[in-house]
Amino acid sequence: MLKRKPKTQAVAPYSRLASIYDYVMRHVDYVHWADYMALLFTRHELAPDRVLDLACGTGSLALEFRRRGYRIAGADGCQDMLRVAEEKSRKAGYDIPFFHRNLLDLNGLPRSEGVLCLYDSLNYLMTLEDISTVLREAWEVVAPGGVFIFDVCTETNSLRYFRDMKEKDRGEGFSYTRHSFYEDGVQFNRFEIHFEDTQEVVCELHQQRIYPLSEIERVIADSPFEQKDAYDGFGLTRPGETSDRVHFVLRRLAQRADRRD
Repeated sequence: MLKRKPKTQAVAPYSRLASIYDYVMRHVDYVHWADYMALLFTRHELAPDRVLDLACGTGSLALEFRRRGYRIAGADGCQDMLRVAEEKSRKAGYDIPFFHRNLLDLNGLPRSEGVLCLYDSLNYLMTLEDISTVLREAWEVVAPGGVFIFDVCTETNSLRYFRDMKEKDRGEGFSYTRHSFYEDGVQFNRFEIHFEDTQEVVCELHQQRIYPLSEIERVIADSPFEQKDAYDGFGLTRPGETSDRVHFVLRRLAQRADRRD
């Protein structure tokens, strides 16, 4: 008798991917990313006593900052990702505080001299109005004189790596397929994950809007922050049309700047 193929269940982004996220993203060099953030802190004459990692995911970058002696906290909108982060912190012998916060509501987070939002997390916001809201929320948690550093991925990145990318892999107790494609300014990542112990098959669809850099800079200009610089990828040169990723460095002035209507 043939076994019936398990029915695929659609679930919220990251709700089930969280348990295998570190395996799927094992290629990401968080040490290099932390090195680059430290370089940008120095370049902008900042020695932060406290760092806050927004959209921290499973906490890999937060742990790397903690290893370097920073007072670090993390926040993420997905409770499932935070559970993994908390367990990793506990096993490492750290007491990193993690907060369940959506980027659109950062109320109650510790004010920090260095606030980060990396790995194209802002691309998950589907409107410029939402990005504007995040900048207002971030301004409240950046200490006066501190910086907010975030990145975005670009259309070049989507066309180069995600136009029609298909991947299949397996780890201990699971297998997954991933199909990435780019349509009408939106990058889609569809994960289908099979968990062997429960025979569950789940599907997560992730969407990221890819914004022209001019639109991001316009939103920054209307925010309470002062844009200090923008960098191509992990370097120190200005971004251009062929940039894969762009890091922005914004400074919070001592007083809130008045912006035009």
